[in-house]
Amino acid sequence: MALLLQIMFKYTVIASALVAVSSAYNLITVCNNANFQGNCVTWTGNLNTCYGVGEYNDAISSANIFGGIVCRLYRHSGCRDAGPLITGPAYNLAEQNFNDVTSSFYCYFT
Repeated sequence: MALLLQIMFKYTVIASALVAVSSAYNLITVCNNANFQGNCVTWTGNLNTCYGVGEYNDAISSANIFGGIVCRLYRHSGCRDAGPLITGPAYNLAEQNFNDVTSSFYCYFT
């Protein structure tokens, strides 16, 4: 019985660790108009990964991140040609000379 409990405990610890490693996060919300207007989408995924913005390519005007995460916007796919670092609500990316130019982003914990 003790061996069975030990095996069950190890399985639970391993399963919990795998869930923690593969957990997805709400990374960033972007909208195609300033002040979070127009069409918006929230990307959910893993940290420390470069993501393309798909149909929002060259069409993002505002962006916001979620607690403890920061995201860097990039002018080109593959996270090339770095733009602003989003650390909170960016109501109008034109103020950072980055309106309608985002093609990819990369998020991580601060």
